[in-house]
Order: sequence, then C-alpha cells, then structure tokens
Amino acid sequence: MPPDPPSAPTGRAALGRVGFETGSDAYERARPGYPVEAVTHLEATTGITRGSRVLDLAAGTGKLTRQLLADGALCLALEPSASMREVFRRVVPGVALAGGTAEMVPVATGTVDAVVVAQAFHWFDPSRALPEMARVLRPGGWLSLIWNERDESDPMVAELTRLSRWDRCQPYPVGKDFGADIQRSRLFGPVQRSTFSFIQQLDLTAFVEQVASRSYVQVLPEHEREALLASVREFGAALGRPIELPYVTDLFCAQVPG
Repeated sequence: MPPDPPSAPTGRAALGRVGFETGSDAYERARPGYPVEAVTHLEATTGITRGSRVLDLAAGTGKLTRQLLADGALCLALEPSASMREVFRRVVPGVALAGGTAEMVPVATGTVDAVVVAQAFHWFDPSRALPEMARVLRPGGWLSLIWNERDESDPMVAELTRLSRWDRCQPYPVGKDFGADIQRSRLFGPVQRSTFSFIQQLDLTAFVEQVASRSYVQVLPEHEREALLASVREFGAALGRPIELPYVTDLFCAQVPG
C-alpha cells in the first residue's frame, strides 16, 4: 500500500506562499541553470541583445538572470520571497532587485523590452499576471516562460518521482501547455513553444537537496520531511557517480502587438 499523502498544504496558493520561505540556499546549490541552447533560442526569438531591458519576474536566486546578464542584458528582478532575495543579492550582486508579485508589478507601463519568468509562472494567477506583463512591455515586446522539468520517461526519474511524492504533490502537470493561458488572455500574438534536453550531474548531497528544495517538501512536518529525504538518499546512494539527472526544458515565447 502506498504511503499516505503528506500532511502539508498542497493547494497551489498555500505552497506558493510558504514553500519558499526557507531553503533558498539548497535551491541555489542543487537546482540547475538553463541549457545554453534554450537561453540562446530565447534571446534570438525575443530579440534580447546587449542593452535590452529585461524584467525577470519571480527571479528566485537569479539562475536565469545571471545567464541573461552574461549576454549583456540590463536586468531588473522581482521576487516575492525574502529568503530568495537574500541569496539573489549574494550571488548576483549589483542587479536591481525588488520585492513584489507578478499580479502587481512595480514597473512603469511600456518600459521593458522583454519579460521572462523562469520556473515560476505556475504560481501566478494568469488572469491578473498576464495583463501586468503586457502592460510593462513596450509595443512589440516579448514574454518568455521557461521551465526545467525532470524527464519522467527515464526509469530512474520515474522512481525518484514516486519516492519523492512529486507525482502526487506537483503544483502543475509536467509538460502542461502554458501557451494556452497566454492565448486565452488575448494580449499576445501566437505562442512559440520549444523544448530542449540536458543532463544535470550531481553528487549525492546535491541529489538530495534537489528534492529538499521543492516547495511541498519544505512545508512538510519535520519527521515526514526527514523520512522522505532519507528514502531519496538511500535511492541515490545506489546510483553511479556522478548522478545523472535528465531534464527537458520547456520554453514558451509570445509577443505583444507592435
């Protein structure tokens, strides 16, 4: 008989509110950045070049921000979690960073060339966030949504999914077509969807931290969290070194009218 679901808040709003109040250092250490091919495609599609004004919504610890900065973009980051902002300031110093949410963006109308959202749009209220994104974009500006998703077609990932309860606690279905949310808003043109594959190499500590950094794991009672992570550690200990974790990166791009 499978174990009972965790006794923790599993609604999207509750997880988004409390799931990232702690654990941001583990998130920074263990979560992957985005494959170069995906970021290059994002920049080519949206016209992000040196000097482009880019708003990174729910920027987290700045994993996508720093990749865009390396290519010369001028970034402004917005992140609601104080814990995430603390890490962001340490690892991406000098970038303008503010607290706030995607549903009420403290940026003037028509002042950015692109809005990017990495690993976060599933926490937003699309009916409120998409109009805000369209508002801050200049005419002809672009919105990009990107996710790294573990490749659940891989048997090892499928077992990790079961052990870590991701199959029951995930805040959105893996592979969801978020382009449909963009299209329903009628604020953007056709959505371009692209996918990319990559492998993250991890030691055992990072393998466990990668699970520990998930929002639903963060909010578990301590005894449940420790038991779950112990099972993940035992599983990871039997794998080769480095542990190779396959991912699929899902990218959605759409343009506001010019």
